[in-house]
Amino acid sequence: MLNRKAAILILILFLLPAMSGCGAVYEYFKCGFDFSDDDGDIVLTECHRLSDRGQLFAEVAWTYFEKNYNPATGLVNAAENYPYTSIGEIAGYISALISAHELDVLDERRFCQRVGKLVEWLNAMELYAGELPNLIYNSHTGRMVGFDMKPGKAGFSSMDIGRLLIWLKVLKTKYPLFAEGIDRAVLRWNFCLAISGDDTLRSGRYVNGKTEFIYEGRLGWESYAARGYEMWGIDIKSSVPSPLRYIEIYGRKVPYDPRDSISTGVPVYLTSTPFLLEGMEFGYSDTGIPEEHHTGDDALDRSGLARGIYEIQEERYRREGIMTARSENGVDKPPYAVIGTITAEGKLWPTISRGGEMHYDLAIFSTRAIFGMWSIWDTDYTRFIMAAAACCFFEEGRGWFEGRYEHNWRINKVMVLETNAIVLESLLHRLDGPLVRVTKEPSYIDFYIRKEQPMSDYPRCLPGLKREDL
Repeated sequence: MLNRKAAILILILFLLPAMSGCGAVYEYFKCGFDFSDDDGDIVLTECHRLSDRGQLFAEVAWTYFEKNYNPATGLVNAAENYPYTSIGEIAGYISALISAHELDVLDERRFCQRVGKLVEWLNAMELYAGELPNLIYNSHTGRMVGFDMKPGKAGFSSMDIGRLLIWLKVLKTKYPLFAEGIDRAVLRWNFCLAISGDDTLRSGRYVNGKTEFIYEGRLGWESYAARGYEMWGIDIKSSVPSPLRYIEIYGRKVPYDPRDSISTGVPVYLTSTPFLLEGMEFGYSDTGIPEEHHTGDDALDRSGLARGIYEIQEERYRREGIMTARSENGVDKPPYAVIGTITAEGKLWPTISRGGEMHYDLAIFSTRAIFGMWSIWDTDYTRFIMAAAACCFFEEGRGWFEGRYEHNWRINKVMVLETNAIVLESLLHRLDGPLVRVTKEPSYIDFYIRKEQPMSDYPRCLPGLKREDL
């Protein structure tokens, strides 16, 4: 008779083949959706049009923009019934407008009316220090506000402005009817305020009556924002030290931003969002970047980097059984906005506030990250996590929720502009591929900068003008 130790050894040997290579699996249920028409694909048909389910997803996302629209200003609330918005969210709104129109969710007349109103506001918007878009605006009044949400000024974000420049360029390229109005709005800005003497991006915060400059850009966000400036002919250099440093997670090397939060004034973190936006909008190509210009973070293989950031999240599910899709998100308790990260401040998988405080209990399985990953990478894992979102993360008549809390599986029913915009953008990308297509057709700004300019224009760092403010 075998003794107890021998029996246990035999049992382990018997189980080993089954355990080797094991990990969490990707089986999913249909959750009430009919897969018969499109062979299991969530959205596409053979005719490259949305399936009924994809159409439902797009219409649900656009509902947010109907419910939170302010016709007096042309702006949309950043969060449900929250009458404020930022420059980054205005960029997200433009992406949603274009996506909804091209997905036949928004008809031509209403699209043109909304774009026209927004361009009108952009030409009248109050500017921080009279030079650049302020961080935050009241979406009801259109006035700029401070951090206390009262009329005043907060500062400016070179990252948000870069993202807005991307979508303004896309808008005027796709719809030349609005090109002149968009150019006139951009010509009001003084880019020198956002660009340091070494041609890197900097942001400003209004503190005690003056502007305090910070280096807001983080790995991924900085290179993404730089593309906006480059699309308008403004050369931007990366401030991310090269070569990058790496940490090892699950045997894989993951890059991290080697700068520290003390010297830069903002937390150091790595998250999915900028890589997802760049993938959907540019396909990680050099689209729109003039040949003579530098590329932000030009030492990086951004496609490989983005793929690695996606794969490490899939690997977390395989190794730990935690469904993972990290992004920035709104939450229903303080601090109300968090960043779901892969790494931050030297730690793995923390969720942090904008100020860098750790909030592990607010980690979100993020709807916007799910859609972005699914749109770019067609894998078993992205189809698996999309099935989870398709099941439970939206409400018809309102929009898409932020996702689900990791630690207790409670649905996070906060509803924000950014997530619903990315749902629309990801659906359009899935159908048509990279969204940014730039033509070289000249418009008002091109003729303007070719003219002999008044001296007052030279310090504004407009493309083609010599910088004289240093």
